[in-house]
Amino acid sequence: MARRPQPARSLAVQVLRQLEQREGFSNRHLDEALDGPRGQALERRDRALATSLVYGVLRHRGRLDALIDAVARNPSRLRGRIREVLRVATFELRELDRPPHVAISEAQAATRALDRTGRLGRATQALLSELVRRGAELDRVHEDGPPLEALERRWSIPPWLARRWLESLGPARALARARALSVPCSVDLRVDLSRTTRADVLAALEAARCEAPESCALADGRVVPQPQLLRVRAGGRLARHPLHARGLFSIQALGSQQAVRALDPRPGERALDVCAGMGTKTLQLAEHMRRRGALVATELSEARLAAHEAMCSRGQLDEAVRAGALTLTRRVADMADETAVPEVDDGPGYDRVLLDAPCTGLGNLARHPEARWTARPGDVEECAALQRRLLARCWSRVRPGGRLVYAVCSLEPEEGAAVVEAFAGARDDVTVLEQQRWTPEEHACDGFYLAALARAPA
Repeated sequence: MARRPQPARSLAVQVLRQLEQREGFSNRHLDEALDGPRGQALERRDRALATSLVYGVLRHRGRLDALIDAVARNPSRLRGRIREVLRVATFELRELDRPPHVAISEAQAATRALDRTGRLGRATQALLSELVRRGAELDRVHEDGPPLEALERRWSIPPWLARRWLESLGPARALARARALSVPCSVDLRVDLSRTTRADVLAALEAARCEAPESCALADGRVVPQPQLLRVRAGGRLARHPLHARGLFSIQALGSQQAVRALDPRPGERALDVCAGMGTKTLQLAEHMRRRGALVATELSEARLAAHEAMCSRGQLDEAVRAGALTLTRRVADMADETAVPEVDDGPGYDRVLLDAPCTGLGNLARHPEARWTARPGDVEECAALQRRLLARCWSRVRPGGRLVYAVCSLEPEEGAAVVEAFAGARDDVTVLEQQRWTPEEHACDGFYLAALARAPA
């Protein structure tokens, strides 16, 4: 009887096929699969393997296809599920430290289910055996080629984006960014310093056998002064850790943590969180405000805003509300619309406004690698147009003397500095206090841009 493929690899292929057919966020598809019957039956190491395979194939898909096509007799016939099986096996051969025969035999087992004659299994063995012999050589050829070819074939940057980067960054910087985005992300944690210390959280994580260095080092060895940050490189499913359940730390990328730090909300102030998503930054705002003041969160997606209920409980915001120290209002709203929003625009202007604007997410290609293959050239200008409308509407809600932070998880100029500088240049009540760019190649983190704007006093 033919051997069945190992379940972790089968699950990875299943998730990759779903992403190619339906798109969506890789982490959500993967979580659904791991929480389903097949995923729950996996041992911990197999869950880790499936996760590594999904994210690894998505990060390296252009490179994997270039390798497969270089040795295949008829690449155009390798489509659908067989292409995903070959991508998984090629990723294992080139990136994971295990004997080549394991990846080859698993791929053969997977292809036998697609072709009972055995011809596909033999062709798979021949193709992958050739990659064992020539994979390193082909990678070097692709890496040493012209910059556009290297970005596409070695570092898996889609051609349209590679051309943008070469034009705006130059070859050296574009290649450095692509290399930085090709490796697995660390998991960054934000410690709630209003209720605990970083040292206590670090000790608890180390007791749970998490790799958690105390600081984040830049590429040149300097240390980022981030008192709330812990960077975890291996820790299992941190969302199930007891300290996370109590809200003493949250999972949030380093760059994303900077927006609220730049906004610097104070206890007793009135703050507005626009495009609040599932509430990560809403909770961060409350932490900075010591859970005292008025906090309003808006989100276009009702499903995302529903997640705020769990966030409020986890972060003990509901207790602060019951005690009368904090008022918390959540509204489903299109904040780019010209009309006033009930419960958002009923009172005075806001001391602090956070606009974490919808964007292409092109700074997140390591953490959300599916964006490499779902983003389109027109997305940049489409997002920029929405960002300009949102910034103008949100600015009208800032009181004189107040502050707004505009943030995007993209490093494309049209979505960042171009939006802010055009807006500030057209008004006489705007002062740009600072602009920050967090880049993968400089800070070993997601790409992130923010600008802090102050409104002139009355």
